[in-house]
Amino acid sequence: MGYFNTAPNANIEDPASSTSGNGAPLGINTTNEFCGQVVEVAGYKLRVKRVIAEGGFAFVYVAQDVQTGKEYALKRLIGTDKQACNAIINEINTHKQLSGHPNIVTFVGAAFIDKTTGPQQRAEYLLLTELCNGGSLIDCLNGSFDPSLVLRVIYQASRAIAHMHTQIPPITHRDIKIENFLIGNDKQLKLCDFGSATKESYAPTIDWGAKQRNLLEDQLSSVTTPMYRAPEMLDTWSNYEIGVKVDIWALGCILYALCFQKHPFEDSAKLRIVNGNYMLPTDSRFQCFHEVIKGCLNVNPAHRLNISMVLERLAAISETKNWSLKGALELYGKPIESPQSKVQ
Repeated sequence: MGYFNTAPNANIEDPASSTSGNGAPLGINTTNEFCGQVVEVAGYKLRVKRVIAEGGFAFVYVAQDVQTGKEYALKRLIGTDKQACNAIINEINTHKQLSGHPNIVTFVGAAFIDKTTGPQQRAEYLLLTELCNGGSLIDCLNGSFDPSLVLRVIYQASRAIAHMHTQIPPITHRDIKIENFLIGNDKQLKLCDFGSATKESYAPTIDWGAKQRNLLEDQLSSVTTPMYRAPEMLDTWSNYEIGVKVDIWALGCILYALCFQKHPFEDSAKLRIVNGNYMLPTDSRFQCFHEVIKGCLNVNPAHRLNISMVLERLAAISETKNWSLKGALELYGKPIESPQSKVQ
């Protein structure tokens, strides 16, 4: 048996079986079992060095190419049932489809490992990507940003979202948040984690019953982060369409946080979100962003800005203020050698 490897332009299917690169089964009980092993993904032979993030069924490691010495990020995803495996396959395929954009973390390859024997009935997937040594954007929020830097950061974040929304059909990320933007080695902002991404949209009507609405709200709550949830995700009785505009709401939350060093809905209170109840601080330095924030945080998604409108308004700010949209982001988060962070 060998690895099921995929090239960056191929779709990952649900293949038969595999083992680790050294012929031994890949352990799934403890992180230390995996560290030190040599694995092969898409033709790359890699030594797993250390954990840099972990969550319930996902781990991210630094993995080093044994031939070139180059380091990559290796995400190990564990599927405990068919639904979970399908979600992982969707994440891998979505990331692969979006890769190649300068503001998307670069996809390198993926592999499937059969773990369906025995009582556990688990399956493992490996996702190999570029390693962003600059860490997460959240780690850079340790002081006030200059408005011109805010403009460049939110412009690059918007470009990543635009790349998703202009796919055919459009892709909605559904978990846009500061933690999911990384600082690349090229000093560009990179969007990561496509585990919640979907090509589906929902259009509740007056004919929907309470059970149907509750099921949808429960499903949406499982793939999103509370303080970034758009009103239409929290209250399906509004009968607003639930689609790509949820990413615009979350983008507005990020812009607010970059400007004012706090989230507009830090308490994740449902009533405040569905009523769009937030306050704009009076810091005059960020006055130029107020209209964009308001346009993103419009309760009715039909009246909310789309991503093209956001980019147009950011370009207008750039021209008015003579601030560049391009150039390296001089941001310094926690280096990847820092203590483990949590996969959201």
